Amino acid sequence: MRKLILRRLHGDQSGVTMVIVALCLIALMGMIVLVVDVGGLLWNRRAMVNASDAAALSAAQSCVLPPSMDPQTAEQAADAQASANSSGADVSNPSNIIASSGCDSQDSGYVTVQYGANQQLFFAGIFGKGQGHVTTQATAIWGPAGAVNPMPIVIYQESFQNCHFEAIDPTKTCYVWEDNSNTSPGSAFGLLDLRTDNPSQYGWNSVAGAGCTDPGSLVDQWISQYPNNTVGDLPVNYPNPTYVCRVNGMAQSVWSDFEQLKGQTLFFPINRCDDVLPGNPFGQLLKNSTSEAACATTPGQYDIIGYFAAKLVNVYVPNQVQAGSGTCQGTRSFPGPNNPFFVYSQYEATQSPVCPPSAPDQISNVVIGKIKNKDPGPAPVEGTDYTVDYTNPADPQITWIAAGPANENQPFKISFDWSTNGKCGIPPNNNSAHCIVLQPVEVKIGGSHPGGGVDSNVQAFKLCDPSIAGSCSPVNVPNP
Repeated sequence: MRKLILRRLHGDQSGVTMVIVALCLIALMGMIVLVVDVGGLLWNRRAMVNASDAAALSAAQSCVLPPSMDPQTAEQAADAQASANSSGADVSNPSNIIASSGCDSQDSGYVTVQYGANQQLFFAGIFGKGQGHVTTQATAIWGPAGAVNPMPIVIYQESFQNCHFEAIDPTKTCYVWEDNSNTSPGSAFGLLDLRTDNPSQYGWNSVAGAGCTDPGSLVDQWISQYPNNTVGDLPVNYPNPTYVCRVNGMAQSVWSDFEQLKGQTLFFPINRCDDVLPGNPFGQLLKNSTSEAACATTPGQYDIIGYFAAKLVNVYVPNQVQAGSGTCQGTRSFPGPNNPFFVYSQYEATQSPVCPPSAPDQISNVVIGKIKNKDPGPAPVEGTDYTVDYTNPADPQITWIAAGPANENQPFKISFDWSTNGKCGIPPNNNSAHCIVLQPVEVKIGGSHPGGGVDSNVQAFKLCDPSIAGSCSPVNVPNP
């Protein structure tokens, strides 16, 4: 009997299922915590990585931009971007920049930011953990422009007619003339040879005085396939020269392909063009020579000092610029001695087709003479009988000098050259002139005050990771 009872108790399995269910519930709860709470933490961390990256880049940009372009401090710029990229980012800390060097004072430096965010845990509270926290860091460096994949078209420091490198305004458009020669004061750009395989003979970073053989149809390929992988990122050696061979002419096919890039942001190499010649150790060179070429001459090799990033707005060929010019002639009686005047609406122009119907945008080469040789008195002479002040080219001021030998208060003949603005202002005196219209994005120049005084105060900047060897090179960033 006793053996029978023991046998029955040993075979009783009631309650085992409950143990198994309890263990499964614990495992299931762990999976829920893993999926919901840990997944939420990872999602939040991803957002915080983006926030820290954006904050570091914004802080670096604030460090290199002058106050006129970015009045924020680096901390303010970082906090604003952190908040914009993650609503949970804690920006209450007065210093989320935990390390920096060179901000607002040096051509190169770094900034490291750190941001945190709380994360509500829904199921982990069962195990006594109701709130999580994620923290991320990011480092950005800045320094002289290193290398970019450029357009094979150079822009002179002085090329802009209505914009300046030292005051880049992304809300304005700038226009640049190309006329196959450098019209004074250097308002031209030319094609560049981007080849790098034989610097002793041609191409980018070529030796001074290289022969500069023509790359042929490659120029068209570099433009039509921009950015071209066969070109890659090309370096700038500033303050040492970066000589690049010029390519002759610009075929219509090149212009057609160039026009197809409208709306894209392009990188244009900037040519250093100093006014102090000879004796300047750097600058553009004459073709097949190490002699320096003045800005008003066509060089054989340009000296590239940096890059200009701009959106291509439009391209105009000569018959599209719609500007006018000519020489106008008429008569005028002077109102009296030492009385400056020139009002086009009062100008008694002859009915000549070369006189504009309304006041032109520019008047030049004003000359006063006798209407007929038999008119009394000598012919007026500039500087003796009158002066012309061209301070305002649209309204030059003529001042009659009473002490001069010419008679006062009699009609005289007045002639002048005139111009009216087209889509790119007043074009150069060249029937082949083309115009490109650009919207500035950024200037990257290898240092402060390069070339003939260009000082954009804008350097290249990027994210890096101090824990990865070479990532932050050449800036010395300590590994935290």
